Amino acid sequence: MTMLSKKVDFIATANENISIDTTGRTIVTNNINNNLSKIGKELNKSFQLVIMPTEKCNFRCTYCYEDFVAGRMEPETITAIKKLLKQRVIDLETLKISWFGGEPLLAKNIVLEISEYAKNLAFQYSQVVYLGDMTTNGYLLDYETADNLANVGVRRYQISLDGPREIHNKSRLRADRKGTFDRIWANLLAIRNSSLPVSILLRIHFSADTFQLLDPLIEDLKKEFLPDPRFLFLFKSIGRWGGANDNDINVLSLKKKEQAIQLLQTKLFGENLDSSQNLSKEPDNFVCYASRSNSLVIRSNGDVAKCTVALYDDRNKVATLQPDGTIELIPGRLAPWLRGMETLDFDTLGCPLVKLPS
Repeated sequence: MTMLSKKVDFIATANENISIDTTGRTIVTNNINNNLSKIGKELNKSFQLVIMPTEKCNFRCTYCYEDFVAGRMEPETITAIKKLLKQRVIDLETLKISWFGGEPLLAKNIVLEISEYAKNLAFQYSQVVYLGDMTTNGYLLDYETADNLANVGVRRYQISLDGPREIHNKSRLRADRKGTFDRIWANLLAIRNSSLPVSILLRIHFSADTFQLLDPLIEDLKKEFLPDPRFLFLFKSIGRWGGANDNDINVLSLKKKEQAIQLLQTKLFGENLDSSQNLSKEPDNFVCYASRSNSLVIRSNGDVAKCTVALYDDRNKVATLQPDGTIELIPGRLAPWLRGMETLDFDTLGCPLVKLPS
């Protein structure tokens, strides 16, 4: 028996019916469950890494839950990610790399290095479709940066705005407490004025205190970005996500939140609520990336997690990335995140963190 097969045997025992091997491939150990076996085979056609090249940030948003303690990714971890990708890409149809932080553009050189490596792998293995996206605050996403990123396959972005300038600048602040709206807006306009092959999801945040104050922003969005199909829109209520200021956040009830989203959508889209640019309505069968065995979060220190929200929950550290590019699971940590794949309960698939076993 080889060392690899020993490793897989150990993982399967620790994680019951469904798990991953040392290269991130889904393995199903309950062969009686044909449906689960089919799901596993389908999942192995694609692979997603959510990479946090740094957990530092140039912003201090009032509702943020991150502590910014971890810094930039070390060269050894970058090399390990490349080795993991090289092992995993062989039998893939789709490779997706999503950049997260902190603020990923504070480590732009790491993003460019790994993205270029992934792009070249996809060229080498021509059956692979490579997709790159990024969640960024947009402050450093000027035209030149967006152009350089597009050239290495990073072409989809999520950027948040909290309202018109005077509202936004009260909550999405720089670390030095200065406002950020004008710089982000200028970057968005520069991209709009270009022919870059990108897609930008503008995530419009609101709270109980601000949702009735967004009209000036909505009018500007209608004028500047709605005519451009590269721009998409999502209205999202601010929640208590574990940050230091949670007690100060005035949270809407579920019913009022839904009513607010409906109102804001109507203001932006009018009667065209079915527009392909309107992403505010979550599908009934939504499956969170954290529920899927083929999606992993690589933190800047090489820890492997499942969720980008529960960063400081011990249950979220499911493995460590080894120097040779293999994944070493922590016994018992992965299975609770994948329980929705066995039960096919859409509440669990939609957010495995809810009622996650201790």
